[in-house]
Amino acid sequence: MKNLVQLLFFCLTVSCSSSIPLHSFEEEIPKQEPDYSNINHWIAHPEKFDGSDVLPINVTNDTFCLDSIDVFFVYPTIYTDGKDWNADINDVKLNEKINKLSLRNQANVFNGMGEIYSPIYRQMHIHGYKDNINGTKAFDVAYYDVENAFKYYLKNYNKGNRIVLAAHSQGTHHLQKLFTDYLLKNDSILKKVELAYLIGDRSVKAFSIRDFPHCEKPKDLNCFLSWNTYKSGVSASNYNGAEIPVTNPISWIDNGDASLYNEHLGILISDFKFIKQESQIKHPKMLSAEVNNGLLWVEIEKFKYLKLYEKYLRGDYHAIDYNLFWMNIRHNFYHRMH
Repeated sequence: MKNLVQLLFFCLTVSCSSSIPLHSFEEEIPKQEPDYSNINHWIAHPEKFDGSDVLPINVTNDTFCLDSIDVFFVYPTIYTDGKDWNADINDVKLNEKINKLSLRNQANVFNGMGEIYSPIYRQMHIHGYKDNINGTKAFDVAYYDVENAFKYYLKNYNKGNRIVLAAHSQGTHHLQKLFTDYLLKNDSILKKVELAYLIGDRSVKAFSIRDFPHCEKPKDLNCFLSWNTYKSGVSASNYNGAEIPVTNPISWIDNGDASLYNEHLGILISDFKFIKQESQIKHPKMLSAEVNNGLLWVEIEKFKYLKLYEKYLRGDYHAIDYNLFWMNIRHNFYHRMH
């Protein structure tokens, strides 16, 4: 019960806000721009200890290890409570939340298999998605940081390593723009990107089949993976996803069939304790997933606290797009990149 409540706390923290910006974007005092030569402006970096270095307590002895791979990770909207359109990169409490909620639940899936780089950026307030005028301007500021961080990473950190891009929600919006505005215009750089996780964004587009297609098989490379998780039978409002590519993160096969329950390897359940925050993989063989109209439908079987689960999430599993399939993602990444 305790673990589930803590997982739900993560979901609610990511998706809810208590204060929003009420002024126009132009009235806001510009925030300090990140300096990516400063390691403190990276929320995750191989040269410091951060949330991406923390594995679940029952996974720490696994043997998944790969060399010469970099993962450039862009975290989702964690800035849900504030009066400005863009986050302050020096906001200590916000950066702690990013570490606890995103790095320890999402980016850490690549731990031990890739050097993880995740820039602190002036993320757009979640309310920006409800205000097209001010939100668009705030989003552009955030994207400016992400693109600059990626260019700095390429010039100073990559050193010829294989590149994997990964993100969630707002982070995925930024990676899509990075593809369309930068990568697809620079073939020599695009060729270095072997895989992209464009997770948690219902507007993910199928890029040019020739340039960077949607992955169709468990070991495909030079392609992208994408899903948005909902309870089976639940549809997103005002959404037609017939043209949206979707990955099944259990079977990894693009054939529309539901995955088998025994293929599911477990959920990452976070344990948010004071100071020491442990987590573990639990409930294997509990999920079956299938693609339906641009969404990933999940059928949950024999889950002790299913009613509580559904009460808070209401069929929209966006906040736990990584958690539900964490162990499957880790296994597949190893075998795909090995």
